[in-house]
Amino acid sequence: MNNTRSMKLYLAISALALVLVVGGCATTPKMERFTPPALGSTFTFSRTNMGSFGSGTERATWTAAERIWEGKRMTALGIPGGMSLMNADGNNVAYLGPDDKPTVSFDPPVGWDYPLEVGKTSTKSYRLTVYATKQTVPFDWTYKIEAYEDVTVPAGTFKAFKISSSDTLGQEQTGWFIPDIGVWGKRSDRRTAKYPAGPGTREIELLSYTKAK
Repeated sequence: MNNTRSMKLYLAISALALVLVVGGCATTPKMERFTPPALGSTFTFSRTNMGSFGSGTERATWTAAERIWEGKRMTALGIPGGMSLMNADGNNVAYLGPDDKPTVSFDPPVGWDYPLEVGKTSTKSYRLTVYATKQTVPFDWTYKIEAYEDVTVPAGTFKAFKISSSDTLGQEQTGWFIPDIGVWGKRSDRRTAKYPAGPGTREIELLSYTKAK
């Protein structure tokens, strides 16, 4: 009788352990590839600026669009006078200013290596070209995926990857990237005294969005 009870207890514990293991594997967060926001989607952010970023709080609505860069189709996200161009991997290729003219570009494009998963870190070397001064500046960029967690902003509560990064130009960043909609939900940018324009901070939050179909 005791042997039978012991066996049943053992089987129950084993089954529970299996459920926990399988459940943990099934819920392990991993983003296999970048999915760009659908064209026409809009995202309204609040931006609170200090120092070299400016001053005060402003609202900005970004629209997902397309642009051609060096013969290739890119996803453009931003407002007139300030758009970020992203390739199929979601990496930043360039920023456009007024009249869709480039202000800076990156070689190679700056971004994360997929899949995204907690604990991943990377450091790579890049070259930044500033079109106004015709200068090319080398820099290193390091990022780490800190966590996969809830982020609550005025637009709602979302599952997001918390990602921190820094570069040798004097910029630091911590943000929560929302895979389901393809943009940051919340982000804190900091320029140190080392940054050419001087120190400053910018806090960004997603206020609302509309997903085009």
